[in-house]
Amino acid sequence: MRNIVLMISNYFHDLAVALLASNVIVIYILGRYLDGQDCKNAVVGVVVRKLSRLTYWALAYVLVAGAVRAWFFMDFEWNPAVGKGQVAALIVKHILLFAITTLGIIVHVRYVRKYGQSIS
Repeated sequence: MRNIVLMISNYFHDLAVALLASNVIVIYILGRYLDGQDCKNAVVGVVVRKLSRLTYWALAYVLVAGAVRAWFFMDFEWNPAVGKGQVAALIVKHILLFAITTLGIIVHVRYVRKYGQSIS
């Protein structure tokens, strides 16, 4: 049973990373569009705030589920990967996802500060 719960947690962790990335991309695209406009639309502010809230919840879940995943990392990811030559792929994956998440949060904060609170 523990293995099933852990596998589901890992799946939702990956899903939360995808949700986080897609929200950041949408906020970035919306922010880039607004940078070229002289638009003060209440709908845009609401959308940015809602996406922001969803982004923070996704980030929180990534961190919580990531802690669980890290706790069981050796048993469920590292040890099975060692015998198959996948260690380098695991290292690259985690470095890449950490960099994308960090960059995404920086972009997200920039546009939320610029458009999420100034438009009402």
